[in-house]
Amino acid sequence: MKLVILKKAGEPGDVAINPERVTHVRTGSGVFTDIFFGDHRVAVQGTFQEVVARLSGPQAPAAAEAPRNWFPAR
Repeated sequence: MKLVILKKAGEPGDVAINPERVTHVRTGSGVFTDIFFGDHRVAVQGTFQEVVARLSGPQAPAAAEAPRNWFPAR
């Protein structure tokens, strides 16, 4: 089981979340994001993008291939 530790929104302390149990994530007010487990909601600190990135885990690195030049050399 993988747990992700996040700061609770507006409260002291942290919360450990099992990302496999998350049903959906919603932008909250300010820099807070709501994480849902069915009908249960946990508010955490962080933008929507930051929280989703943390819950998603490490992303696969982008290919190191150079971008293609679509304009022919003259």
